Amino acid sequence: MKKIILNKDWHIYKRDDAFSLTTSIPEDAVIADLPYDALFHDEQRADSPSGGRTGYFDGGVYYFQKELKLDKEMIQKQLYLNIEGAFSKSFVYVNSSLLKTGDFGYAGIKADITDYVNEGSNTILIICKTDPFSSRWYSGTGLLRPVYLLVGEDVYIKPDSTFLSCEEISEEGIVIRLVSDLINRSSHASLQNMNIKIADKTGTVFEDSIPLRIQDTYHLDRKLFFKNAHLYDENDPYLYDISLFIGNDEESFRTGFRKETFDPVHGLMINGKTVKLRGACIHHDEGILGGISSPAFERFRIAKLKEAGFNAIRSAHNHASQEVLQACDELGVYVLDEICDMWTKMKGFGDYAQYFSHSWKDVTHTTICEDRNHPCVVGYSTGNEISDINTEKGFEVAHALFEEIHLLDDTRFVTNGINGAFAAGEEVIDIAVDLTGKERSYYESGDVNRFMALMATRMSDIVTHPVVSKVLERMDSCVDVQGYNYMTARYEKDISKYPNRIMLGTETYPKQIAENWRLITALNPCIGEFTWTGWDYMGELSAPFPALNNTSGDLDRFGFRRPVSYYREIVYGLRQKPYLCVRPPKAFGTPREFGPWKFTDALETWTMDVPEGTMVTVEVYTAEPSVELFINNQSKGVKETKDCFALFDVPYEKGTLKAVTPQNLQVTLSTAENNVNIITHDESYDDILISQIELRDQHNTLVYGSGQSFDTKREGYVLIAAASEETIHDHGFSNEVIHLMGRGGLAIYKKN
Repeated sequence: MKKIILNKDWHIYKRDDAFSLTTSIPEDAVIADLPYDALFHDEQRADSPSGGRTGYFDGGVYYFQKELKLDKEMIQKQLYLNIEGAFSKSFVYVNSSLLKTGDFGYAGIKADITDYVNEGSNTILIICKTDPFSSRWYSGTGLLRPVYLLVGEDVYIKPDSTFLSCEEISEEGIVIRLVSDLINRSSHASLQNMNIKIADKTGTVFEDSIPLRIQDTYHLDRKLFFKNAHLYDENDPYLYDISLFIGNDEESFRTGFRKETFDPVHGLMINGKTVKLRGACIHHDEGILGGISSPAFERFRIAKLKEAGFNAIRSAHNHASQEVLQACDELGVYVLDEICDMWTKMKGFGDYAQYFSHSWKDVTHTTICEDRNHPCVVGYSTGNEISDINTEKGFEVAHALFEEIHLLDDTRFVTNGINGAFAAGEEVIDIAVDLTGKERSYYESGDVNRFMALMATRMSDIVTHPVVSKVLERMDSCVDVQGYNYMTARYEKDISKYPNRIMLGTETYPKQIAENWRLITALNPCIGEFTWTGWDYMGELSAPFPALNNTSGDLDRFGFRRPVSYYREIVYGLRQKPYLCVRPPKAFGTPREFGPWKFTDALETWTMDVPEGTMVTVEVYTAEPSVELFINNQSKGVKETKDCFALFDVPYEKGTLKAVTPQNLQVTLSTAENNVNIITHDESYDDILISQIELRDQHNTLVYGSGQSFDTKREGYVLIAAASEETIHDHGFSNEVIHLMGRGGLAIYKKN
């Protein structure tokens, strides 16, 4: 089908009263292009009912309205309105007729508008509604992803029905399987040729034609041989442009060809080669842009994650946007594509669980059919930390999801992110009593803090308890790969007890990086891990108002790497050079306990606002067995490393801090001089410019900001958003001047 972008000039507004007889646009309506997060352009509230979990944003109801002009020829065609993301609950009207509702914003909507449009002007109204408890993180509200008009001819290819997969690989080429559903709108059978063309940067490399007789519908399922095909993988993300033609209808998309297999002996294999997933969980929001999904930012983010050593992401906890998947396709980053965060039991009083029972099949169908032509997708997750998984209904749902996914795509693995403590359900009390010896009444009160205290000290015992083992045994028939959230303690035990089980760390603690990777690389059935989390995100935080950003990422929301990122890169064996960072002087002698999701508070700096001689702790990361530390060329001793980590307590002295390994690999930190320059690092993506901002002295020494002003104006560009670490949200981040604090900042522009 022909695709017409409808992102321009939407009128966006709120109403005080839902009871309205007309769709008139109020005078204070905002005119903006999509994607647009209306909630993000509203205000944070200190008294928000959901507090830090949604970044102190209430929910809201926002109206998105647009006039669509259609000529006489166009209204004779098959027309669909394709809304890729209307958050969170949505209602789609065309000319005042309700055509479709959406229960889950991540899944998107396709509304058949053919019988409801007229020649001339047509009013599209999409109402987006988010309750304060719709999500346990910041989701945003509005049309956060693109909107298209899909136009079909008398004979057309049904949207999202086409699937092109690689079935076999040989030296001569590959066997590809083409599946597609064709619709004939006319009153008589149609004789047509389905023409397929495959092209790369050199031109057309494959063509074929398949004669068909189409009555009302036709399900095409054909295998074809593609000679000398160039295979796709993370190191060589080779893509082809696919074009399908039937009559006057056409479908085009980009894909790559690779063959995926998985078993407990070889693990996950791509094109016959074992792959270990070095993964990062990421939320969907784009930081200073809000909850939208934009091609430029996603390419920026995925590129930064890959540079940091990740070869995979998990879309936590939802269907990944097309912008994320396109970036991953092009850059060679694998994706674990997740369906949702809850099934039939709520995690918030307004969340998707209230709609799951009647819409899970539609949501699953949308997720799989929209994403299965992306070669970056290696697996699907049916859910995350599902607390009803240890119920009869939960077991029924798990199996139904597994079957439905494989009915739509049997070329990838299916998993589920299981947290042992949550999966135990009501039986978690049995675990607690068993481990502590306390009376059942102590835990039957339901006091979450009592369970959290137990999890903080006995997590390994909880996740290896027989109750959790029983849940996993049931789930073996509902997944191809068991997803373990924070269950590293099970790996070795389960390999011996369940020899046919394949395992994946669907969420892992930063503090267990070395332990996790040692086990994953040593054990064939363990195919990788996804750390929580790869990139900062909004909401799900305990900090007071007006905090917005959860800072547990390996990379911050501006794309700067934290020390944990360099440590991970060394543990993964991707970085030979050591890394130095220094804990805050005021923290000297104090145990560094931040909980399991924060690795360190050390910074990459040897510039301290303390008297010389003040004791500080230096962290050194290296894969070598020992390291020597120097201050101004004076040795401060040699330390053996454990898990690529060594600590030195030394007196602060201005000058140069240096770490040297036995192989003479070196890294230095120097005290910054007073002459500080603002440095920008620009990345251009079509008409979008993304600029990282940091401070350096004349010797290129990194300087942490202390309020230096940065004028965001840029000749030839219009500012979209700009912020530094302590920039306060004010109906967005459209700041003409930002004050640089901490590591730096970010400015995003659009060409005039």
